[in-house]
Amino acid sequence: MSLYEKIREDILNWRFDEEEKLTEVKLAKLYGVSRTPIREVLKQLEFEYLVKNGHIYKPSPEDYRNLFEMRTLIETHAVEKAVLFFGQDDLEGLRQSIKKAHEGPEEETLKANKFFHEKLVSAVRNPFLMETYDRLNSVIYFFSRTVVEKQRPSLLEEHGKIVGAIEERDVEKVKTLIRRHLEKDLEFTLYHM
Repeated sequence: MSLYEKIREDILNWRFDEEEKLTEVKLAKLYGVSRTPIREVLKQLEFEYLVKNGHIYKPSPEDYRNLFEMRTLIETHAVEKAVLFFGQDDLEGLRQSIKKAHEGPEEETLKANKFFHEKLVSAVRNPFLMETYDRLNSVIYFFSRTVVEKQRPSLLEEHGKIVGAIEERDVEKVKTLIRRHLEKDLEFTLYHM
């Protein structure tokens, strides 16, 4: 696990107090590294909306809704592209991720869920949109962890329907399905916050 992943994981697992200032000196000492890599990690975490002004960023429900709106726009565009570009190998990869999510322990389900959504977004084939989506990774992880740990009903069945609509090449159906899927994730997570 990289330094960035360790610190990110510690933030997402509430290792730090929300009021605590995350200074380079404190983190360098805690993780046994120099301040230079800590500085780079903090920049990345700010880029991903996890840290703001040296503190863990605690988005309001409205902030989450706004961030999720951006995610929904990207993934809706992505599934439209997936209908055009995805072949049988792509669809099989999506199906395998659903299977792994069904079978696996929580950590495997989280990885499979991440793979599913990132695979959809890969259909965009636009580096600028991909960069914007990457900025949402931490927020997406937080939501994914909540829907997996709290076992949101129909989560994986919805994934299956999305794959089916891509295979049918039904653009309007798949756009509606991904929108509803993400809206349910948002509402479920906000309820459990």
